[in-house]
Amino acid sequence: MIDGHIHYASMLNPRKLNELIRRENLRGVALQCIPKADDLPVEEDAFAFAAQAKVPVYVFGGIRRELYRLSEPELSDALVREAERLMDRGCAGIKMLEGKPQIRKAHPIPDFDRPVWEPYWSFLEERQIPVYFHVNDPEEFWDPEKISKHALESGWLYDETFINNEEQYRQVLAVLERHPGLRIVFPHFFFFSGQLDRLRGIMEAFEEIRIDVTPGIELYYNLSGQPEAAKKFFGQFQDRILYGTDSGAGEIVRSQNEELSLEDALSRMKLIRDFLETEGTYTLYPDGYYVKEGPRQMQGLGLSPAILQKIYETNFLELIGERKKGPDSLNEKK
Repeated sequence: MIDGHIHYASMLNPRKLNELIRRENLRGVALQCIPKADDLPVEEDAFAFAAQAKVPVYVFGGIRRELYRLSEPELSDALVREAERLMDRGCAGIKMLEGKPQIRKAHPIPDFDRPVWEPYWSFLEERQIPVYFHVNDPEEFWDPEKISKHALESGWLYDETFINNEEQYRQVLAVLERHPGLRIVFPHFFFFSGQLDRLRGIMEAFEEIRIDVTPGIELYYNLSGQPEAAKKFFGQFQDRILYGTDSGAGEIVRSQNEELSLEDALSRMKLIRDFLETEGTYTLYPDGYYVKEGPRQMQGLGLSPAILQKIYETNFLELIGERKKGPDSLNEKK
């Protein structure tokens, strides 16, 4: 199993991440680098961890936020140079959190379909560089009637001062229309877990895009409520769905230094695996860590071992171009 979506900086404590890898018997991890406290780059922390890890570590570098203070002509060139810098450093791909509404509110990020981005998208498409692109948040965050108690108490109800999720989808789909060869993973099911028919249409239209199963917990509530449709969806797109937990995300976005919570990470893993692997009804209990509400009756998918293998490992290796040499590369550090 490869966890393709872990956030990391050295203050999370490398011993904690090593322990997580050991306890879950992970065969590789992808470290998604977003600036610590929205400012400090963390790629070097990730490469330092990779140097001592006993499993392959794939680093996805983040764009420095200071670039967005440049004028648009300067920014257009700087984005391409930033992508070149990250790939020359040895990154497996690029992490973009720029589509998260809180980030767009905090920084002067141009609309993604504006001309300033065109050289950057063209560069990524031509080089076939994998990108994890966070776009929007759970649709419930824009609806005071649907948002969960925990999300509301956490301040995640978006008002008119935040970008509208439909406007942001419009921008991103316009980019895909112009650059259908982009190798983008949209984390969190592209936040369409409640609109599977719509997501199916997008994935059928753009054959290079992928999604991952990282929580929000709303994703699992939505899929559990339509188990037959969800299982059919996983079957249709079994080659384009990736595993990831988003472990470390909460710790790294806070200004104070916090170590990686093993309990939170293990809670996320259990949430995902129970849903994917359990056939039929089971009970999701709150554990005081990631799962904070419940108990709740869930409908699991009971996916086949062949599909689970693709989600848990093969599809990530294919994304980064290591499907054929994957087993050898995974054994190199054993």
